[in-house]
Amino acid sequence: MGKTQKKKTMTPTQKRVLDVILSAALVGAVGFGFYHVASGSSAIDQTTTYTPTADETQPTEETTEEAKIIYQNEEYMNLEVYNGPLMLVNNHEPFRGSEDDLVSLYEVKLGADSHSFSVRDAELYVRQVAADYLIEMFDDFFEETYDDNLLVISGHRSKERQQELYEEDLEQTGEDDSERVAKAGYSEHQTGYCVDLTLLGDEEYDGTGIYSWIDEHCYEYGFILRYPESKTVITEIQYEPWHYRYVGQPHAYYMTSGRLCLEEYIEILREYPYDGEHLTITNYDGKVYEVYYVPASSDFASTMVPVPGQLSHSVSGNNSDGFIVTVDTGETADPPVISTNTASTEDTAASTEASDSDEGEEE
Repeated sequence: MGKTQKKKTMTPTQKRVLDVILSAALVGAVGFGFYHVASGSSAIDQTTTYTPTADETQPTEETTEEAKIIYQNEEYMNLEVYNGPLMLVNNHEPFRGSEDDLVSLYEVKLGADSHSFSVRDAELYVRQVAADYLIEMFDDFFEETYDDNLLVISGHRSKERQQELYEEDLEQTGEDDSERVAKAGYSEHQTGYCVDLTLLGDEEYDGTGIYSWIDEHCYEYGFILRYPESKTVITEIQYEPWHYRYVGQPHAYYMTSGRLCLEEYIEILREYPYDGEHLTITNYDGKVYEVYYVPASSDFASTMVPVPGQLSHSVSGNNSDGFIVTVDTGETADPPVISTNTASTEDTAASTEASDSDEGEEE
């Protein structure tokens, strides 16, 4: 039998030394863990994707991987609700916006060296964006038809001029109210975003024949036929084949292809708030847009409107209660099948009676 080995024991001093070593190792391991977690985290972008109410404490940054657009707030005075190409002016919503940035269509036409159409005189004013796209549209129309008989007879119209036309119409009809001419302050001509057409040589413009090209293509330039025959119950304005309104892209295509008048479209947009589903529009050229509505603040004189800082976008008031944000997402898709017949299937090509002297000055 071998020798029995004695079990070695640690002295009190050795135990204390070992405890110190183990404690130090444990502290080091914990510290390393915290460092590893901290170093693996990413910085938080401070741009907002949602505007919380006063009693909300949730963070304002977008953290989901699905997020493609980062939004930031821009302040807009509530009075800006009354400006922009999507403002709706009709018998129920008067014009309350600015008339400071109008330009002479005649002078812009001269500057563009355009000879495809005529303008009533040098005192016919419109918004700059409307002038630019109008000239582009008429130049393209001329290239297609070699017809230069178009005459822009009316653009911006002052409240005072509108009152004169209204009184003249009452004298002609003997009625107490006019169904052809809007009351002063309620005409969209005051916006500067619309024009009325006629033809040289005292010919009436009815949008037929070679001029049907304009109805079929005006959306490509941001214009709509504002008062189609199929929407008179909604617009409360008689059919005006000569009256075109600039609303911009992609709204012109969406309204034309969907056979919507401006009243219907503005109402639809309220169903797409910023903090809900956005309206996605694939434009006629394949560009993809997002459109959403932001109500104006009822508590303050300004509204914080969320916009995508890194993407091209525009903001327009609706002339009532909020802002419409249009975002060019930078994405493209297959162009949609284009069907832009502005009349419904039950419509006919019937035209309406117009004053010989003021055709194009009805609304």
